[in-house]
Amino acid sequence: MTLVTLIISLVLLTGCNKFLNIKTYTQNNYFLNKYIIQNKIYHWNNLIKAAAHQYNIDEKLIKAIIYAESSGNPYAKSHSNAIGLMQIKPSSAGAEIYRINGKKGQPSVQSLYNPKININIGTAYISLLQKKNYWV
Repeated sequence: MTLVTLIISLVLLTGCNKFLNIKTYTQNNYFLNKYIIQNKIYHWNNLIKAAAHQYNIDEKLIKAIIYAESSGNPYAKSHSNAIGLMQIKPSSAGAEIYRINGKKGQPSVQSLYNPKININIGTAYISLLQKKNYWV
Protein backbone atom coordinates (compact mmCIF):
# COMPACT_ATOMS: atom_id res chain seq x y z
CA MET A 1 0.00 0.00 0.00
CA THR A 2 2.75 2.47 0.84
CA LEU A 3 4.63 1.65 -2.35
CA VAL A 4 1.58 2.49 -4.45
CA THR A 5 1.06 5.71 -2.49
CA LEU A 6 4.72 6.60 -2.97
CA ILE A 7 4.58 6.02 -6.73
CA ILE A 8 1.40 8.07 -7.14
CA SER A 9 2.89 10.86 -5.03
CA LEU A 10 6.04 10.91 -7.15
CA VAL A 11 4.04 11.06 -10.36
CA LEU A 12 1.98 13.95 -9.05
CA LEU A 13 4.95 15.80 -7.60
CA THR A 14 6.99 15.56 -10.78
CA GLY A 15 4.17 17.04 -12.80
CA CYS A 16 3.62 14.01 -14.96
CA ASN A 17 -0.08 14.63 -15.33
CA LYS A 18 -0.08 13.13 -18.81
CA PHE A 19 -0.19 9.71 -17.14
CA LEU A 20 -3.37 10.68 -15.35
CA ASN A 21 -5.09 12.22 -18.38
CA ILE A 22 -5.32 15.60 -16.68
CA LYS A 23 -5.25 18.54 -19.05
CA THR A 24 -4.34 21.97 -17.88
CA TYR A 25 -5.52 25.01 -19.72
CA THR A 26 -3.80 28.30 -19.36
CA GLN A 27 -4.90 31.41 -21.08
CA ASN A 28 -3.31 34.80 -20.82
CA ASN A 29 -5.46 37.75 -21.61
CA TYR A 30 -3.53 40.89 -22.41
CA PHE A 31 -5.63 43.89 -23.18
CA LEU A 32 -2.86 46.11 -24.43
CA ASN A 33 -2.82 47.67 -27.80
CA LYS A 34 -1.10 50.68 -29.24
CA TYR A 35 -4.09 52.95 -28.55
CA ILE A 36 -4.10 52.18 -24.83
CA ILE A 37 -0.37 52.89 -24.65
CA GLN A 38 -0.69 56.08 -26.69
CA ASN A 39 -3.48 57.37 -24.46
CA LYS A 40 -1.44 56.68 -21.32
CA ILE A 41 1.62 58.62 -22.45
CA TYR A 42 0.31 61.23 -24.89
CA HIS A 43 1.11 63.96 -22.35
CA TRP A 44 4.80 63.36 -22.91
CA ASN A 45 4.87 63.16 -26.73
CA ASN A 46 6.68 66.49 -27.24
CA LEU A 47 9.30 65.66 -24.62
CA ILE A 48 9.78 62.18 -26.09
CA LYS A 49 10.10 63.57 -29.61
CA ALA A 50 12.72 66.14 -28.52
CA ALA A 51 14.78 63.58 -26.57
CA ALA A 52 14.55 61.04 -29.41
CA HIS A 53 15.85 63.62 -31.86
CA GLN A 54 18.60 64.86 -29.52
CA TYR A 55 19.99 61.39 -28.76
CA ASN A 56 19.04 59.65 -32.03
CA ILE A 57 16.84 57.07 -30.29
CA ASP A 58 13.61 55.65 -31.72
CA GLU A 59 10.55 57.29 -30.16
CA LYS A 60 8.81 53.93 -29.96
CA LEU A 61 11.57 52.58 -27.75
CA ILE A 62 11.26 55.52 -25.37
CA LYS A 63 7.49 55.16 -25.25
CA ALA A 64 7.76 51.42 -24.65
CA ILE A 65 10.16 51.95 -21.75
CA ILE A 66 7.94 54.62 -20.21
CA TYR A 67 4.87 52.44 -20.49
CA ALA A 68 6.63 49.31 -19.20
CA GLU A 69 8.38 51.03 -16.33
CA SER A 70 5.76 53.45 -15.01
CA SER A 71 2.60 53.14 -17.12
CA GLY A 72 2.99 56.85 -17.82
CA ASN A 73 2.94 57.88 -14.16
CA PRO A 74 5.56 60.60 -13.57
CA TYR A 75 5.33 60.01 -9.80
CA ALA A 76 6.13 56.29 -9.95
CA LYS A 77 8.73 55.07 -7.47
CA SER A 78 9.94 51.49 -7.21
CA HIS A 79 11.03 49.57 -4.14
CA SER A 80 14.62 50.04 -5.33
CA ASN A 81 14.12 53.84 -5.48
CA ALA A 82 13.94 54.11 -9.26
CA ILE A 83 12.08 57.34 -9.97
CA GLY A 84 9.62 58.72 -12.50
CA LEU A 85 8.50 57.88 -16.00
CA MET A 86 11.59 55.97 -17.07
CA GLN A 87 12.43 54.67 -13.57
CA ILE A 88 15.83 56.33 -13.26
CA LYS A 89 18.00 55.45 -10.27
CA PRO A 90 19.80 58.62 -9.20
CA SER A 91 22.90 56.77 -8.05
CA SER A 92 23.43 54.74 -11.22
CA ALA A 93 21.96 55.98 -14.52
CA GLY A 94 21.50 59.50 -13.17
CA ALA A 95 25.04 59.77 -11.84
CA GLU A 96 26.51 58.31 -15.04
CA ILE A 97 24.72 60.85 -17.25
CA TYR A 98 25.68 63.69 -14.90
CA ARG A 99 29.33 62.58 -15.10
CA ILE A 100 29.24 62.45 -18.91
CA ASN A 101 27.69 65.93 -19.03
CA GLY A 102 30.41 67.31 -16.74
CA LYS A 103 28.18 67.68 -13.68
CA LYS A 104 29.14 66.48 -10.24
CA GLY A 105 26.97 64.24 -8.11
CA GLN A 106 23.65 62.86 -9.16
CA PRO A 107 20.16 64.17 -9.90
CA SER A 108 17.92 64.72 -6.93
CA VAL A 109 14.86 62.57 -6.41
CA GLN A 110 12.69 65.67 -6.79
CA SER A 111 14.25 66.55 -10.16
CA LEU A 112 13.64 63.02 -11.47
CA TYR A 113 9.93 63.45 -10.85
CA ASN A 114 10.06 66.20 -13.51
CA PRO A 115 9.07 64.45 -16.78
CA LYS A 116 11.38 66.61 -18.91
CA ILE A 117 14.45 65.79 -16.82
CA ASN A 118 13.48 62.14 -16.41
CA ILE A 119 12.93 61.55 -20.14
CA ASN A 120 16.11 63.43 -21.00
CA ILE A 121 18.28 61.43 -18.57
CA GLY A 122 16.58 58.13 -19.49
CA THR A 123 17.04 58.68 -23.21
CA ALA A 124 20.64 59.78 -22.73
CA TYR A 125 21.26 56.58 -20.80
CA ILE A 126 19.70 54.45 -23.56
CA SER A 127 21.98 56.20 -26.04
CA LEU A 128 24.99 55.52 -23.81
CA LEU A 129 24.10 51.83 -23.56
CA GLN A 130 23.73 51.58 -27.33
CA LYS A 131 27.11 53.21 -27.88
CA LYS A 132 28.70 50.79 -25.42
CA ASN A 133 27.09 47.92 -27.38
CA TYR A 134 25.16 46.65 -24.39
CA TRP A 135 22.13 46.55 -26.66
CA VAL A 136 22.22 45.55 -30.28
